[in-house]
Amino acid sequence: MKMVKLQRKVPAFTIVEVTIAMLIAGIVIAITYTAYRVVSGTYLDYTKKQDRVAVLSVVDKLLKKDFLDASQITRSVNGLQLNSVNGTVAYEFAAAYVLRRQLSLPADTFKIPVKISSFAFEHQEAAEGTTVDQLDLQTSLEGEEISLLYTKKYSAQNLFN
Repeated sequence: MKMVKLQRKVPAFTIVEVTIAMLIAGIVIAITYTAYRVVSGTYLDYTKKQDRVAVLSVVDKLLKKDFLDASQITRSVNGLQLNSVNGTVAYEFAAAYVLRRQLSLPADTFKIPVKISSFAFEHQEAAEGTTVDQLDLQTSLEGEEISLLYTKKYSAQNLFN
């Protein structure tokens, strides 16, 4: 058997060139992964904050609407009962949530911290079962205290019925 010698060189990369290329690719992948984690973490924080703002906005909007629509607002054990032409809406305020019940619909639970400052009628504290024309509540968002004030203007007809 005769051995044939190859006279021509085969074009290829050396092991050093391949190692350097892999090292550069590893560095680029590490930088990309780190940037991805930073961006996704920032996005998740932003999304959570926006969700909390949205919940607070919905509660504020519903309370304003229900106060406006109500013909009579009465203080209950842990909240308010708002009577209107469309039916009754009940709010329950707890330290960690606000619960809203309307007619036969499922209850809405809003997870926001709430502290009631006062239930009042004509600037005096309203007792349970009495009429309310002002609700002052405190909540916090991102460590910042927020005061929300809701008022109801009654007509003489509403007060004497």
